[in-house]
Amino acid sequence: MRRKGLIRFLVACLPWLILPVLAYFDLSLWGAAAGLAIVLAMFFLLPSGRKWGIMQAFSLLFFVVACAVIFVLGDEIDTRIPNLLAGGFACLTIMAGYGAMEGIYFPAHYIYLDFPESMRESPILKQTLWVLTMVWDAIFLAGLAINIVSMLALSGDNSTSTATIASAALFATGMAVTPFLVILLPHRMEAGLVERGPLAIKWTPPVLEPGRTLRKNEYDAVVVGSGIGGLSCASLMSHTGMKVMVVEKARLVGGYCQTYSWEGFPLNSGPTVLLGGGESGTINALIRRLGLEKEIPMRRLQWGLADGRMALRLGQGTDKDLDKLEDKFPSCQEGLGRLFGDLRRFRGEFRDRPDYLTSPLPSSLEEYHEQFVRHPFSALWQNLSFQDMIEEYIPDDKLASLFLKTSSLLGGDPRRFPAYEGARLLAALFMDGIYYPQNHLSHLSQRLAAVVRNAGGEVITSCGAEEVLVQGEGTRGRPIGVRLADGTQVRSNVVVLDVDPRSALTGLIQPSSLGIDFLKEMEKLTPSGSAFVLHLVFQEDLRIPERVFLFLPKARRVRTGLTYLEVDSIILTKEACTEADKQGCVLLARINVPNHCYHVFEDTQESEEMGAELTSLVKEEIASILPAVKKAVKEFVTLPSHFTRLTSSGQGAAFGFAPMLDQWYYRRPGPRLPLPNLYLVGAWSRFGGGIEGAALSGVIAARELCGERPYGGVKGTVATATVKPQPPSPSSEDEPSRRWLPGRRKKKTESEEDGEE
Repeated sequence: MRRKGLIRFLVACLPWLILPVLAYFDLSLWGAAAGLAIVLAMFFLLPSGRKWGIMQAFSLLFFVVACAVIFVLGDEIDTRIPNLLAGGFACLTIMAGYGAMEGIYFPAHYIYLDFPESMRESPILKQTLWVLTMVWDAIFLAGLAINIVSMLALSGDNSTSTATIASAALFATGMAVTPFLVILLPHRMEAGLVERGPLAIKWTPPVLEPGRTLRKNEYDAVVVGSGIGGLSCASLMSHTGMKVMVVEKARLVGGYCQTYSWEGFPLNSGPTVLLGGGESGTINALIRRLGLEKEIPMRRLQWGLADGRMALRLGQGTDKDLDKLEDKFPSCQEGLGRLFGDLRRFRGEFRDRPDYLTSPLPSSLEEYHEQFVRHPFSALWQNLSFQDMIEEYIPDDKLASLFLKTSSLLGGDPRRFPAYEGARLLAALFMDGIYYPQNHLSHLSQRLAAVVRNAGGEVITSCGAEEVLVQGEGTRGRPIGVRLADGTQVRSNVVVLDVDPRSALTGLIQPSSLGIDFLKEMEKLTPSGSAFVLHLVFQEDLRIPERVFLFLPKARRVRTGLTYLEVDSIILTKEACTEADKQGCVLLARINVPNHCYHVFEDTQESEEMGAELTSLVKEEIASILPAVKKAVKEFVTLPSHFTRLTSSGQGAAFGFAPMLDQWYYRRPGPRLPLPNLYLVGAWSRFGGGIEGAALSGVIAARELCGERPYGGVKGTVATATVKPQPPSPSSEDEPSRRWLPGRRKKKTESEEDGEE
């Protein structure tokens, strides 16, 4: 942490300490003159543009008046020292009140001087400045009260001595406490924050050895749940040589990542894009690591934005997309240039990691400090909401609203959605591209499960886990296996959970094994919303992009008992019929359902009525951009209650814990749980968030168990099989834009060039 700003703040407080000290020795004029000289000198010490800080202005006003008063009164001032000091503290109290009304932390003017811009939204720095401001406000009020009492209740030397000694003591105390608050308090809070990070649980992970002798019905690891997180973990461990069992209570593997078929028309159960399917994405890196590039081909999708009165076909390359946006919104040309330029730098920061199967976020105190300089956009946007981020670039409310509503793709509310995740989403849409498996999501899940089977493991469906068997009491216990629904007991010292951890606590695991602190943290977290999905089957193709984000010009409200479901966006997915020589396509329409509206879907009759009402609403809105919606020959409705049965997630939560700024990353559990050798992966874990985040959580758990380095630069982690990063393949669409965007300098610094790619 830089200290120049702190020193300047202490110097700015020095005149207020010198005045009472010299006044005690009957040198009031010298004290006022010295104070005025220091205040004037501070204007030259502050950087250009910061010469009129709130404290400097009030200090200059007071010491100019004090010098004049002392000069006029002469020797009489010795009896009026309490009046003079009371006036000074009154001046500072007014300053504090003015700062409070304007939302100004008055020490911030100095403390921020040497901090990088990327720290301005740091909650730790904000909390530190708030505490520091409260301390100084208390000092000002105490000084005012003491000097008023001295002025009114005391007289002579007693009054002067009490006023000067108390004033000097208060300022000396404040100046002594300030370095502690600015330097030590943030360090303690930062350490506490990082301690809740990936390495928060201190037990030493077991490093599994491939090929070791195992008894019958014994496995290196058991994975409970076969969502994309569990399958990523199991397949990577199997590929490394481990014997793994995956148990799934549903009849098919994949969780949400499933695709059903009706007469050749693919019906997705929910997810429709892979943000990590590009060259620098987690899914792509995992497929390459497993050697499945030919078996799981990806296709890049075209997409579009529409709001009933406007439709833009995008996904054709950064330059073309930017041209279309600038033509449609000419007033935003400069802001779009700055946004796209910063997104390129952010993408470079995201790629700056040992490989694409490691965490891009800081996992140690050293990395946390380093990111503010090395990765300024990542550091800033970690603590900023998506809405605040977009409003800094886009002046047009209509375009800003279009960008903000894209967060619905990941189930986010732009007012609380992390800007970091929003930037990831925009970078994927406009630069890296959005992808989808050539043979749909069910094929991806099945191929990952096949890796487990081909390596000698097992994937059991229609038979879930009933209980994690634990040897020992409380948090000192150790997993020894899993009891399945058919009564079978499977032996393993490592258990990986890809399930809703809230439901796991009520059956799979005894709460005493996880500890009271962990349970309290879990209770504070809010689950994400669910989804309503409508599939419309057509016997002809539709002339729309493969993915369309349809944003309603005016939000529609649907009553759900005592609450309302507000529909402001619909995600449309077009998939062609997979049968040869058969025309047609299926259009999926998805709207997010907040968790507070889920209760209406628990009753069968109300659920059917709500489904019919939502179906009518969705078809009406789609018709505003696609009149051919009336030609649908078949429709299928999937309700939140169906998602609950599909994935066993409470309230059909489609994205794990809600993607909100105040419960993002460090506040989420996993991958290690308090019970040693017990892991949590999938959308509910720390890296969960879309398919890519869920997969990354499983990859990190698997690499840790295989003795690799899953956290990049974390010290003390053994790297026995670290994977080399896969460099992005050159293509015109993935290359940075070659033209100069408005607002960017034509001559780049080396750091900017490094940050772009």
